[in-house]
Amino acid sequence: MAVEKIRLFEFARERWPLTVRVLPTNGFPSFASKPNLYDLYRAIEAACEPGGEWTAEDEWTGLANWSFHQALWSLAEQSSAERIVYRDEISFEMFDARMRANLLDDCWIAERQEYEDSPLRFH
Repeated sequence: MAVEKIRLFEFARERWPLTVRVLPTNGFPSFASKPNLYDLYRAIEAACEPGGEWTAEDEWTGLANWSFHQALWSLAEQSSAERIVYRDEISFEMFDARMRANLLDDCWIAERQEYEDSPLRFH
């Protein structure tokens, strides 16, 4: 099963709020956010849980949600002052880099090859 990378990115992006307010902290993590990024991720994951048996599409959805979360988190960490992070600041390239990094684990060998072989868009 080939995946359409751009579609996967667009669907993941649509699940996130348009903006997240980021406030730097002196602790770990180095920021606080409103709403909380991890709580948002957990809610998105819960909303995407299949009603029955997991399918390959469900696996791709979960991986895409996590990759988008990581990209947003990375932007939030870079903030040295209070700011609004917009979900549209996450480019496909940022998302794709996270997807590829997540697929490096040996448990994802088949999926990694599938992702590498898949087009950006189906024609």
